[in-house]
Amino acid sequence: VIWSPDEPFSVGADLQAMLPVFMSGGVKAIGPEVARFQQAMMRLKYSQVPVVAAVSGMALGGGCETLLHCARRVASLESYIGLVEVGVGLIPAGGGLKEGALRAAAAAQAAGQSDVFPFVKNWFMNAAMANVAKSAHEARAMGYLLASDLVVFNGHELLWTAIGEAFAMGATGYRPPLKPKGFPVAGRSGVATIKGQLVNMRDGGFVSAHDMQLATFIAEVLCGGDVEAGSLVDEQWLLDLERKYFLQLVAHPKSQERMMGMLQTGKPVRN
Repeated sequence: VIWSPDEPFSVGADLQAMLPVFMSGGVKAIGPEVARFQQAMMRLKYSQVPVVAAVSGMALGGGCETLLHCARRVASLESYIGLVEVGVGLIPAGGGLKEGALRAAAAAQAAGQSDVFPFVKNWFMNAAMANVAKSAHEARAMGYLLASDLVVFNGHELLWTAIGEAFAMGATGYRPPLKPKGFPVAGRSGVATIKGQLVNMRDGGFVSAHDMQLATFIAEVLCGGDVEAGSLVDEQWLLDLERKYFLQLVAHPKSQERMMGMLQTGKPVRN
């Protein structure tokens, strides 16, 4: 069970800890750290024992990605869950977008649809606008929690319920999910559709040019990059895209302004 006795559950990576690594080794030093975090998430997901996230309070950024990769989630009603990396000029790079694309493909298959794009849109909007679920029920509606996950009304029962879930899953012969050999993505046509809408928003003054850049990178990952619509990709393909665009943003002056602004004032910078 992954649990914290105090709120928040996790608000993601520590920018202050990342800064010295970046100052001493530049973007090249950050790359291996991101890859290690991605691989930790994959080991969590495909662990031979069931890992249960007991969530209360905020689970943002890397905290949200951690619970997305667990076998089961038990959430206190007052849970605030979301991928908020755009607020500091970055995109999720711990498998959060990869899981979004995977769940969108599964939802399309369940609905008997060959077009994945309609199921990707919600994941794109939530990540691009840094939407945070205001409750566990809203997190379920947004796709961060599944129907099989539990919502606990009394926060004092959270850990007990999560331990019970882990025990029950272990006792009934838990097996990790099979790694998908390939799942369909929306491809370059999905990216083009989103970019068309972003251009209108930028030209209308609703988003800045850098906001558009961030949203485009999120769309590229969720849609699987420069491939045909319906192409089959694996999880590592999307993780590589996440890492590639994340590192480009770490080196971008506008993103650096946002990171420094957050560290100095605690508030997002609009540039």
